[in-house]
Parts: sequence; C-alpha cells; structure tokens
Amino acid sequence: MRKLLYLLILLFAISCSDNAPVNNCFNGINMNAIIDLTLPEFQGLLVPSGQSQNTIQGRNVFLFRVGNNYKAFDQQCPEKTCNSLMTFNGLEIICLCDNKKYSFLSDGAPLNGEGCHALMYLVSPINSSQLRISR
Repeated sequence: MRKLLYLLILLFAISCSDNAPVNNCFNGINMNAIIDLTLPEFQGLLVPSGQSQNTIQGRNVFLFRVGNNYKAFDQQCPEKTCNSLMTFNGLEIICLCDNKKYSFLSDGAPLNGEGCHALMYLVSPINSSQLRISR
C-alpha cells in the first residue's frame, strides 16, 4: 500500500507543470520597474493600441497597450550571436540579424516554431497612471 502511495505521488508530481514558456536564452535578466504613464515618453500608452519604445533599467523595451492590458518585450534578439535590436511591424517582432520573426500575440513565440521566445516582461497596473514591469 505504501509503495502504491509513493507511486501515485511521483506520478502526480511528474504530471504537474505550468504553462509559462521556458526561455533559457535570457538567464540572469531581471526587471522590477515602475513607470509613470504621465511622463511624455510613455504618453503613447494612454491610447488604445498605443505603444512606446524606451530604455528601462538599462534594457531596451517595447511597451504595448492591448485593450485595457499591456505587454512588454525586450528588444534584444534571443540569438546570442546578434547584437542588433529587434524591430516591431504591427504583429511581428523581427530580429534583424537573421530576419527571424516572433509573434506579438503569442507572447513572443518564434513564428517558425523553433528556438527561444522573445523576452517578454510581466506588466501589472498599479493604478491609473503607473505600471510595474517585472521578470
């Protein structure tokens, strides 16, 4: 009976997982910043579908408003051999070194399904004029 209990616990532990994409291409990058939407550099985020491109805690970051929510992506290409910043063309984030494309809508997933995701930050509203960006 005890062996069966251990086996069930082991099977349960193995079957559990979260749905967060694993992104080992960006180890050691942390972010914990509060941005003020009343500052001129963030005014674009006050309108629906607005965007802003800023340096936050030394990182180049795309910020997007999607309805009443926000998304933020690092502009660093996931490929270690690339030193160029990624660009944004509406629905895709593009690494200029290899022309690899990442989905803005699918949390930075590569469009060809291979490789690392673009680095996405968690954006949480604090109040009507402040957002927390974290990783």
